Amino acid sequence: MIVRLADHIITPLGDGVESNLAALRCGESRLAVHHDVHGESVAEPFVGSLFDHLPERHGFTPFEALCIAVAEPAVRRARVDVSADDCVFIISTTKGNIWSSPADSARKVAAFFGNNTPPVVVSNACTSGVSAQLTAFRLLSSGRYKTAVLIGCDVQNRFIVSGFQAFKALSATPCKPFDAARNGLNAGEAAAALILTRTDRPATSIEPPTSAMSPSSIEPSSGMWTLLGGGIHNDANHISGPSRTAEGSWRCLRDTLALLRPDEVACVSVHGTATLYNDEMEALALHRAGLGDIPVSGLKGSYGHTMGAAGLLETILTLHALDRGIVLPTRGFTEQGTTNAVNVSPEERSTDERAFIKLLSGFGGVNAAVAWRKGKGTEKGTEECIEKAVDAPISSDVRHTAEQTDYEVLHEVRIDGPTDLVARYRIVAGDYPKFFKMDTLCRLGFVATEELLHSFAERIDPERTVLILANHSASLQNDLDYQTTIAEPANYYPSPALFVYTLPNIVTGELAIRHHLFGETTFYILEKESDLAPLVAATLTATSCPSAIVGWVECSSRTEFSAHLQLLVRR
Repeated sequence: MIVRLADHIITPLGDGVESNLAALRCGESRLAVHHDVHGESVAEPFVGSLFDHLPERHGFTPFEALCIAVAEPAVRRARVDVSADDCVFIISTTKGNIWSSPADSARKVAAFFGNNTPPVVVSNACTSGVSAQLTAFRLLSSGRYKTAVLIGCDVQNRFIVSGFQAFKALSATPCKPFDAARNGLNAGEAAAALILTRTDRPATSIEPPTSAMSPSSIEPSSGMWTLLGGGIHNDANHISGPSRTAEGSWRCLRDTLALLRPDEVACVSVHGTATLYNDEMEALALHRAGLGDIPVSGLKGSYGHTMGAAGLLETILTLHALDRGIVLPTRGFTEQGTTNAVNVSPEERSTDERAFIKLLSGFGGVNAAVAWRKGKGTEKGTEECIEKAVDAPISSDVRHTAEQTDYEVLHEVRIDGPTDLVARYRIVAGDYPKFFKMDTLCRLGFVATEELLHSFAERIDPERTVLILANHSASLQNDLDYQTTIAEPANYYPSPALFVYTLPNIVTGELAIRHHLFGETTFYILEKESDLAPLVAATLTATSCPSAIVGWVECSSRTEFSAHLQLLVRR
C-alpha cells in the first residue's frame, strides 16, 4: 500500500494548507491584472495569481528555492530519513528554470536534503503533477524505494505568459470553469510537496500524519490516505487541442474506476481550465465514464493554472477538504456551459465519502488520473497490482530491465548527430507533411521511431502500447528559438507554432498521433540515460502492456543530438 505521510503547499493565498483552505472556503483569490511578470514586461496585461516576491536562497534559483521551501515543512512532518538510499525525489514541472535542465535543479534540491539517489523530473505538460503521483506509486510498489518526496512547482515569467498569449488562451478577467461565459484560463504559480511511503499495514491501523490542521479536524480512527493508482492515456488527436470525443480522459477515468466504485467517490477534482474546449472535453469524459452526477471541483478560478504544480496542489487540497467532509467550491462558475452538464457548484458542499479522483489533461494530447481513498486499504484492484511488483533490485540497463520483467527487446535503433534527419525521414516515412513543422527534438524522435517500427509495426497494439521517452536538456533548443521571437519589444511576435514545442513531451504527442497510440505517453528529464531503466521496469509491471517504445532522445542543438530507442514486447 502507498500512503501519504505528509504534505505542504505554498501559494499566493498563503503558506500551508490551513490558510489556503480557509481562503478557498471564503471564496478568496489572488487573481489580478498584471502588467509584468516579476519585473519582466509583457506585450499586454494579463490576469494571474502570482507571488508578490519569489523566495531567495543563496546558490539557488527562485524555482529551486521555492521547491526547497515547500518541501522542508513536509519533510519535518513526515519524520522519515529522506537522505536514505531508498528515498527518491520526484519533481513535477513544465518549464523549471527554462534556460537550464530541470534535472540539474532536481539534483540540487535533493542534495539540499542530503539525498544522493538519482532524482526524477516528470515533464508531461499540465498532467505532470498527476503523472508524478503515478510514477511514485509504481516505484514504491516495485520495492525499489520505501519513500518518495514529490514536489510540484512552476513560476511564471515572460516566456510562459507570452506563449499563452500567442495561443489567445488567457482570459482578460478571472476565469470561469465550466461556465457558459468562460473564455480562457488565468496564469498561476504555486508549489506543493507530498511525501508517500510504502507500507504493509492496513490504512485503518495507521495514525494520520502530524499536520497544520487542528487535532479536532480529523478523527484519529480515520486512518491514512491511500494512493490506489490510476492511468495515463494519449488522445492521439492533436498536440495542442483536446479530443472532441474525450478519448484519453475517458480512458484515464476508466482506469480509476477499476480501483473505485462510482458510489464511493466524493468528487472528481477536475482540470477545469475554463477554456472552451478543455471544459467541454472533461464534461464529455465524465459522462462517458458514468460520473456525470458525481460532484466536481475545479480550483483554477482561485489559483489560475499553476502548471506543473496543479496536480499535487489540487490533490492535497482535495484530500484535506474531504477530511473536513466538504467538496471544495468552484470559484467563477455561475451558469452551466458545457453540452454535457457537470455537477459543479460555486458553493462548498458536504459529503460523507472519503475517496476521490484527480483528473488532468495537457498539451501533447496527454491525460492522467489517480484515485485516492482514506482508511479502507486495498479493496479493489490494488492488491493485484502490488502482487505483480518486482522485488528484486532493478538493473541500470534497459535491456536487462526488460529481461527481469516479462519483456524482450525486439528491436533497437541508435541515431547520433550530425546526420540528415530529413533524408532519413524520406527513406522510412514516405509522405507525412507534418514532419516539416516539427522542431529538431520531435524530428529526431519521429525518425528514430519510424526506423524502430519499420519492419515491426504489426507487433504493437496501438490501444495498449506504452511510450516512454527521456532526455537531459528538455526542449532547450526550441526554447532558444522561441526566445528570439519575443526578445526585442520592437519585433515582439510570439509564435504559437514555436511555443507548443517548448514542452519536451510534445515529441510523445507527435508519435501518438502518427501511430494512433492511445496508451500511456510520458516524458522524463533525467541526469543520464541509465536512470530511465527503473522507470521503464516499474511502468511495464504496473500496466502489463503488450508492447512499449522506450528510450533516450537528446537534442542540445540542431546538429548535436542522439537517440536510443527500443521496442519491447511481452514474451
